[in-house]
Amino acid sequence: MPVSNNQVGPSMAQTRPSAPICSKLWQRQAWPTWALIVLVYSSWIVLMSHASQLSWWLVSPMAAVLLCLHGSVQHELLHGRPSPWRWLNDSLGWMPLSLWIPYFQYRNHHQLHHEIHTITEPGLDPESYYHWPHDWYLKSAMVRLLWQLNYTFIGRMLIGPWLVVGLFIKSETQFFWRGFSQPLSLATVLHQINWVLHLLLVAGVVMWLDVQGIVWWQYIVLCVWPGLSLTLMRSYAEHRPGDNNHRRCVIIEGSWVTRLLFMNVNIHQVHHEFPHLPWFMVYGHWRRYKQSILVSNGGYFYQNYWSLMKQTMVHPKDSPMYPKKPANRS
Repeated sequence: MPVSNNQVGPSMAQTRPSAPICSKLWQRQAWPTWALIVLVYSSWIVLMSHASQLSWWLVSPMAAVLLCLHGSVQHELLHGRPSPWRWLNDSLGWMPLSLWIPYFQYRNHHQLHHEIHTITEPGLDPESYYHWPHDWYLKSAMVRLLWQLNYTFIGRMLIGPWLVVGLFIKSETQFFWRGFSQPLSLATVLHQINWVLHLLLVAGVVMWLDVQGIVWWQYIVLCVWPGLSLTLMRSYAEHRPGDNNHRRCVIIEGSWVTRLLFMNVNIHQVHHEFPHLPWFMVYGHWRRYKQSILVSNGGYFYQNYWSLMKQTMVHPKDSPMYPKKPANRS
């Protein structure tokens, strides 16, 4: 369970550097990240090439792990690593192995998520799952039930992927619909060009999979869905409402397996404090300054995902209704 504030009092605080420094050559050149990029793409090609000869009971979990790890790699790329050149990082992240979300959209939304000073606030944070009270009570009982289920661990794993993809499709449909009724802007044109590129890449992936004997619906149901479920397990408790951004971010220490799979994004408070810190340096920083970090984030901490799951398997981690009302709402 989250550590209570009285367990991490000010007396336990440590002095922390303003930003960790990549002092070694392998750190500056991000060798672990390059290795993971090669590993993810080569493993995916090999697995899909032999999938028709293997049992889906074996292929599905392996594909889910690879697609989740690919999402973690994309997250590292959009933060400007491992290359100092954005065009190179973007080109490495564009391939839509999970099909549904364009890399440019993920990049833009996530960068905005880091820029705002009130993460989790509905309407401002594009990655918020919360709702203002006014909006919450306007929803039907069935929709509210779905959102409450999504706030349980099992619900996030099972219905979370469909809910996230559905909301994304709705948002993009509304964006394009508004574009037809307004004067054409450069941002809209670039958005449409990026979508065309994304759809061409998706078509290429689907056709290549078809050549390997994998039909598109098999890939979505048996690979993409469980892969997205793993990703949503990582993000399930990442944020909560709080007095400041430090207190809104969780620390889930986890095992080396989850730290590798999520590339240390589960050490979320450190990631938000130092978003440009390479993933392979995050855990060391957390271990060195653990007590002061726990003071900073108000003790929002879980030892691992098992402890999180035991507490929230069928019980919502908190309320989908945001605890504060915007000033311009009645």
